[in-house]
Amino acid sequence: MGVPCHERCAAAAGSEDDGGRDYATRPQLAIAALIHLLSRYPASRKPALAHAIVDHLRMIGDDPRLDPALRDCAAGLIGDWQAYAVLSGDGPALPPRLPC
Repeated sequence: MGVPCHERCAAAAGSEDDGGRDYATRPQLAIAALIHLLSRYPASRKPALAHAIVDHLRMIGDDPRLDPALRDCAAGLIGDWQAYAVLSGDGPALPPRLPC
């Protein structure tokens, strides 16, 4: 994806782009953004929002400046949120269910 993460996050959450976040020097902003995105997902269930959450979980999981427990937690949730993106409509269609 060629669009910077902060722009995808703003678009996915339905908010204006705030000019970017300085995650490189302030990793706690990625955590704050993740919390914001997580709070918006139940109301929208947008695939783009689930993908933005995955992006932030990856950033947090890969950032050696953050506590290992936080990184492990974030990394462990990536698969779940990838599945939520598929379940919310961004992925291969599921085969039709056969009547019982």
